Amino acid sequence: MGGNMTGEIREGETVGSEKFALLIKHYRRLRNYSLKDLENASGGSVSAGYIHRLESGERNSPSINKILALAKALRIPSAVLVATLLDELDEEERSFSLSEVLIQNSYFLGSGMLSSDAKQSLIRIVEFIDHAEWSLTSKIKEMCQLSEIIDDFKQAVS
Repeated sequence: MGGNMTGEIREGETVGSEKFALLIKHYRRLRNYSLKDLENASGGSVSAGYIHRLESGERNSPSINKILALAKALRIPSAVLVATLLDELDEEERSFSLSEVLIQNSYFLGSGMLSSDAKQSLIRIVEFIDHAEWSLTSKIKEMCQLSEIIDDFKQAVS
């Protein structure tokens, strides 16, 4: 994997990861882009063939210029793609609960950013699922409670 002693990514250096490939494919599909559409959105900076090789894992070392072009074309902050690549470097050193991940990051749903209220509701959903007893005698009651929390989330995102 490309890099230097200071951990900075310099222009022309390369990095790569499976998560990066999945992220590119996810946002391409979310934007309803074909490979050619993404090539066009990148201004031709990244060819459809190159994107396919990234997504399939045949190519795993995009240059910083290609990363920045893809981020712009996919209309996501370049930091999202760069962080995905860099996170893999020290992934074994870190592990967070899902609630911590939800708290520490910002999220899009559809075309908009989740509000603080929506984020809190989503965290409540995750924590409820984690702490619910889910026994035969409590399951129906807990599903009703979960449904109410989901209603709160839906109201927060509308």
